[in-house]
Amino acid sequence: MLALFKSYIMKKLVLSALLLAGASLTTFAQEGRGFYLKPTGSYFLKVTPVEFPNVGSLQPRDYVFSINPNTGAQTRISEETITGSFGQGWRAGVMGGFRFNEIVAVEMGANFFKSEENMMARQSGFIGNNEVLSLKSVGQVTAIDLTPSLVFHLPTEKKFKPYLKLGAVLPVFGYLDINTAVSDQTGTIARTVNPNFAAVELTRTERVKPKPTVGFLGAAGFNYPIGKNISFFSEIEYRNVSVNSDSKEITAFSATGTLANGSQVNVGLNDLPTGTRETNFSKRLTPSSNVPGTAGYDPTKPSDELKSYINIGGLGVNAGIKIGL
Repeated sequence: MLALFKSYIMKKLVLSALLLAGASLTTFAQEGRGFYLKPTGSYFLKVTPVEFPNVGSLQPRDYVFSINPNTGAQTRISEETITGSFGQGWRAGVMGGFRFNEIVAVEMGANFFKSEENMMARQSGFIGNNEVLSLKSVGQVTAIDLTPSLVFHLPTEKKFKPYLKLGAVLPVFGYLDINTAVSDQTGTIARTVNPNFAAVELTRTERVKPKPTVGFLGAAGFNYPIGKNISFFSEIEYRNVSVNSDSKEITAFSATGTLANGSQVNVGLNDLPTGTRETNFSKRLTPSSNVPGTAGYDPTKPSDELKSYINIGGLGVNAGIKIGL
């Protein structure tokens, strides 16, 4: 009788162990495979600052100079090349993923990015201690990108679960806005708006549109469970995205010019010729290119200019939550 009882107990224990093992395997399978969603926020720093492109005819320089009031000759006080990157700034986005097993997953992210403002050109001209010419151009990038990637998890039973990620960056929308403010009492810049202007106060916004491009990203991060089907994640990400220009358009322009007799004239966006408002960028300029200041230039057509590049990559930290679906 005792032997039968022991046999019954052993069978119950074996059956319980098998059921527990089956439940564990089911739980593991659910954790190792399936869809998930990752809302995220991030901040990126510039890591490879380079010389900014020209702002029209303005080189990326911080130039301070004195002016001889009798001859108009300029003497350099200081000059510095302006460098930087448009990759620095905040990003917000969401990633959707599917995990095939305990190691491999695929993700697709969509991110909105607005860079920090960057000084692109500045000039300060003085007669004695009086600043008679001030120019400042500031650029800022707005972009939306997609980021398809592969994720490789390190198999571990611990709560801290590290992973590596490799992928591409596909900007699908974006532009560079360059805001320029000028106060010119010398006539140097004023005459480029109107040959009869002796002075001018103006503000201008140029929007540079990019060509399609592909960048690359790499990241190292970790997941840490904080609830059922919810984990906290954080990662360090590097992006390399170089964007070249396609076209440029002045979207806002307001100027008040002063004539030699002291009367003032207002100039608006619609007063500018097409060649000033619109610019096409090319890899190479030829004698047939419509370049201001050259023979045959037609101000009724968009101007031509050499294309330039900006970098919207950098090194950043992403953080958010991972939600199992």
